[in-house]
Amino acid sequence: MSGGRGYLLVAAGIAMLAGLLGSGCATNRGILDVQVNQPLNPDSGPAVMIARVTDCRKFEEAPADPSIPSLKGNEISDKAITSRAIARKRNTFGKALGDILLPEGRTVENVVRDALVKSFREAGYRVIDNASQSKEKYVTIEADIEQFWAWCNPGFWSISLNFEAKVKIKGAVPPFTDGETVRGYVETHTQMADTSAWLNAINKGIEAFSGEVKKRLEKK
Repeated sequence: MSGGRGYLLVAAGIAMLAGLLGSGCATNRGILDVQVNQPLNPDSGPAVMIARVTDCRKFEEAPADPSIPSLKGNEISDKAITSRAIARKRNTFGKALGDILLPEGRTVENVVRDALVKSFREAGYRVIDNASQSKEKYVTIEADIEQFWAWCNPGFWSISLNFEAKVKIKGAVPPFTDGETVRGYVETHTQMADTSAWLNAINKGIEAFSGEVKKRLEKK
């Protein structure tokens, strides 16, 4: 290997490490405020209410697969933390580092509920927020979150950031009458796994999930 090419490879390696470590806070906890833009409620059409969204994810301390939700130490049994956990950072060797949470007061259940509201509204359904204030008939929708997680796979020239959501939806609306799991997945590539790159991957993944729910509703 020539000296010039060796220098370039070392420089690329250093740049990749810097990208994975972002602003030097990869070992610390990060906070991302994930929001779902909502369309207006339709003026007419069938009515539904998202009655229940339950986070059923299973966390591990040191999973072999980075797509499995993980947290440090005994935090995997702390609902106050797991309910907000959405990603885990890793270094160039794949070692788990700091995690990424939603802000206090916001949970994965909140985000998935917002995504479902968006899907139903865009498919022509009116979403009822408060049953006690509604005099019309509506269909109850329930959802179990099986997966909602973002993770990184280090590469030599770029970093892939992945996001997957899997939610089992059930309600008297085809095709969810008997319960059906909907998946949304994306893989993005970046030179630096900073806040904007993580947020981009997660937002695109949520959009993919919401779009898949809408597509199935429109096929009824």
